[in-house]
Amino acid sequence: MKDLLQVHGLTRRFGGLTAVNDISFNVERGEIFGIIGPNGAGKTTLFNLIAGHFRPSAGAMSFDGQDISGQSSDEIARRGVARTFQAVHVFQEQTVGENLRRAGVLARYHSPFAYFSRRRKRSGSADSLEVARFIGLADLLDSTAGSLAYGLQKMLGIGMAMMASPTLLLMDEPAAGLNPSEKKAAGALIRKLRDERGITVLLVEHDMLLVMGTCDRILVINQGQSIALGTPAVVKSDAKVIEAYLGEDYEFA
Repeated sequence: MKDLLQVHGLTRRFGGLTAVNDISFNVERGEIFGIIGPNGAGKTTLFNLIAGHFRPSAGAMSFDGQDISGQSSDEIARRGVARTFQAVHVFQEQTVGENLRRAGVLARYHSPFAYFSRRRKRSGSADSLEVARFIGLADLLDSTAGSLAYGLQKMLGIGMAMMASPTLLLMDEPAAGLNPSEKKAAGALIRKLRDERGITVLLVEHDMLLVMGTCDRILVINQGQSIALGTPAVVKSDAKVIEAYLGEDYEFA
């Protein structure tokens, strides 16, 4: 099956507000797929629907050929979906290695209660070293996460998501708060996840240089609705996208 994720007519209402309105798209295996749009467009709600944090008001989703509509985040994670967060989500007082190992145990049990009841300190240690090398933090395994620069903490967050060995990785604004060189490194890591690990990536992002230089296809949403879907070249020249989001004077270096 070519499509890994299929979304059909997805809708989410909060009282009288329709945050996501009849959105449909597919994400192919091995694809880097971006979702962009202005603030308040519904990107985060759509992201949370896919991750299972919200239940859809209407519509359906399938992952790897199986219906996941309305399943919980734990159930969706068990199928092979992991996520990163816009803000740094690491255990600040723990070392890089401890963060990765803890993430590995949490991924196996998909429950913090299961982790704290078992206290398996060395679980996943071999995998954690491999992941640390992959994200460029192998020399910092014994450093506390809180001592790392912000950009390295975000890399650690990606590594923690990798400990779940996901088929699909949902990335929420991976470039947020990064300087230009860190953004370039983040883009390279995203491509590396796909090219070397075979991980399909779906990302929500505001940095257009990263999006246009990394994604294979992009969905643009505005006011809860899809307004464009296509390759970066198609999307950045779409009149509706320029009007709603990019602006006439936007340039891609």
